[in-house]
Amino acid sequence: MSYGIIGIGAVGHKFALNLDNQFDMHAYNRTPEKMKELLKCTVNTRGHDSICEMVYSMKRPRTIMTVVPHGEASDTVIQHLAKVIETSDTIIDCSDEHYNVSRRRADFCSSRDIKYLGVGVGSRENPSMMIGGPRSYYDEHKDFLNSLSHNVTYMGPSAGDGHYTKMIQNGIQYGMFQSVADIFAYCDQKTENMIQVLTCLKDTDIDGTLAQRIPDILRLYGMSEISDVAEMSNSGIWCVQHGLDMCIPVPVMTSAVNARIVSRYSKSIDTSQKPNPFFDPELAAQTLRFVFASVVSEGYALASARPFKSKKVKKAWSSGTTIECPLISSNVHQVMDDTIGDARTFVMHCSRSGIPCPAIQAALTHYDFIAQRKTSMGFVMAQRNYFGN
Repeated sequence: MSYGIIGIGAVGHKFALNLDNQFDMHAYNRTPEKMKELLKCTVNTRGHDSICEMVYSMKRPRTIMTVVPHGEASDTVIQHLAKVIETSDTIIDCSDEHYNVSRRRADFCSSRDIKYLGVGVGSRENPSMMIGGPRSYYDEHKDFLNSLSHNVTYMGPSAGDGHYTKMIQNGIQYGMFQSVADIFAYCDQKTENMIQVLTCLKDTDIDGTLAQRIPDILRLYGMSEISDVAEMSNSGIWCVQHGLDMCIPVPVMTSAVNARIVSRYSKSIDTSQKPNPFFDPELAAQTLRFVFASVVSEGYALASARPFKSKKVKKAWSSGTTIECPLISSNVHQVMDDTIGDARTFVMHCSRSGIPCPAIQAALTHYDFIAQRKTSMGFVMAQRNYFGN
């Protein structure tokens, strides 16, 4: 048996370093510069100039991880591998891929008697790994996967199950990022005010990776200089689209995606934010708990569309992910009930000051909507019945 890795980017490089301590490894990267950097740091890793050279240098059965950008790049690598590897070899696909693409790739590999596992990777550092594929394939590679991550979770027999879980994690992350940005806006976009809010969050149920890294973000990036146009990958859009397809409301995730899209449009001449005379760090901290609980609830609703046990989902997200925090394993609905008053006051402050807070407003509106037995939908239906649409 032998092991290889294709793709030495940020995640692939860390995987390769971990594996070098435990296995004789083979590695390939399209650009030789990254390969040279890796070989300087490793002892048991052999670099190769091509995929073919790497495969033919490996002993059977081969296990090859692909840590390549999703889409065409990953498709090209897997199709190339399928031409040169053999029956009983395994591809472990660690791209940040759409779960349906993982299923298609699994079918493609199965038709050639090649084993395939789809793996969602939780973060760049010490990542959780969410595994999808036949249980026998997972059992065969369990020790190898555990050598890469302290939190490996087998999600289910479909090759897309791991990437499905990771897609939802990405959607939650989008909502959390936007809600933190909403809080920063409430803080008059001042670092010192944001630090006061973070102090209030210490030892709360959302005191996790994201909250703990915000001081680093504030220190590393000049908020007055960084672009006001937020880029995004497809993963957030996939999650929102899936919610629409399944008729599962995901208002916080949707607001986060919409906010990034809106940021691309030209702003008005006067782009300065009006000062917030109501700043209250404890109120902001409790509001952030409310919206974090709201978006985690959306994530669990999406996860319930698959036959996952809730404890597996909680395990997958609770460590080695950007969204990890004690809230993941808490009663999120109770947290929302406990903090709804703070969120309501927060939104009134922002509205009075002209400060946009899209994620928090979306969470509050959704909470109020589902809390009412009789809503305005009756009048929507009356209009639909009248006009026939």
